[in-house]
Amino acid sequence: GLYFDIEKQTCDWKDAVKNCKLKNKERKVKPLLYTEEPLCQDGFLACGDSNCIERGLFCNGEKDCADGSDEN
Repeated sequence: GLYFDIEKQTCDWKDAVKNCKLKNKERKVKPLLYTEEPLCQDGFLACGDSNCIERGLFCNGEKDCADGSDEN
């Protein structure tokens, strides 16, 4: 029969779905890069919790935002 693949968000045959026991998918917090009004001063970007950190700290392999959104 068909099973729901939570990672792919599609239905597939039972043998092809390896995550049947998962009830929900982990949601990663995203940074707030596109807002109507700027949240941060020039050279800074907003974390998912609206705190601003230096642009150079985004995607540097270290979680600098409290929520880790700078690495998502």
